[in-house]
Amino acid sequence: MSADLNTLNMDGHAFRLADALLRSQGGTTAFLQMPPAAGDMSDTGQLGIDAPNFQSLPLSPVVFRRVRATMTEGNPAKYELLVSGAAVQATVGALQIASADLLFQMAAGVTVAGELFLIEAVSLSECLGAVYVYRLLLCESASGWQMQTTQD
Repeated sequence: MSADLNTLNMDGHAFRLADALLRSQGGTTAFLQMPPAAGDMSDTGQLGIDAPNFQSLPLSPVVFRRVRATMTEGNPAKYELLVSGAAVQATVGALQIASADLLFQMAAGVTVAGELFLIEAVSLSECLGAVYVYRLLLCESASGWQMQTTQD
């Protein structure tokens, strides 16, 4: 009888544990706002008169919460979004993008409960080289700016 004693045997337990924890903490769905793949070639689109239609990519489960309040006036509130590594990995694979970092750099923002937030920073937690949770630091977008979205 033989046993696999390899300590680098990633069997997905970190992904399942992270998903369960995110769901138990009130997991919801957030939508990455991705710019359209092809630019608007009409005259109004080239001039920037027409607002671009963004593609909404769902990420679930996620936990959205406010970061500890700072006492500086005039600064927008900060939030954090904890995102399942499995959800990000599936999105990266579906879009055939090289990495999750590139995915977050390409995103115009994140919509949570109908509100648009801008991504300020991204950090991650990993187990045996596999990322199981992404932490996005978000700030409120400019008020009054409406983003048009299209669903797949």
